[in-house]
Amino acid sequence: MNKFGMAIFCFILTPLAFAISPQKGSPSLESFEYRQSSNYPEFSIIGSWTYKALNSTCEDAYIFQPDGTMRGTSGDQVVDSTYTISAKHTRYAFYELKHQIVSTNDQKDCEGEQSEVGHQGLHYIRYDLTGEHMIMCEDETALLYNCFGPLTRNQ
Repeated sequence: MNKFGMAIFCFILTPLAFAISPQKGSPSLESFEYRQSSNYPEFSIIGSWTYKALNSTCEDAYIFQPDGTMRGTSGDQVVDSTYTISAKHTRYAFYELKHQIVSTNDQKDCEGEQSEVGHQGLHYIRYDLTGEHMIMCEDETALLYNCFGPLTRNQ
């Protein structure tokens, strides 16, 4: 399974340690740090997001639809999932994302892994202050050790 336990969802994030790998033009880890005095705006996950690890030619792409479905691609893998995300962020500026794989093309993702239909995941999303970048974490601690990203919103 890849960083998302996708073995997509890229797509279901697994309990592995994730790595934050800044991409060219993406924000640093510091831009995702929680500052209690900050007034975090609310953002939507709806839309298209991409991630490309440093020194890699392989890209992950995620399209979150308003109807609670998501399509993810990574390498040769295509996965369709259902998802729910909390309407508002928690006091620590995380949104809770639950997802489940409903179909896959049985191909390998960027990390050479395959996703399984039925796989479920729970992750915590934090946006930077612009809402144009997000990280996905396996827990809601403000330490950001077990996170993946940043993913960049496509215009």
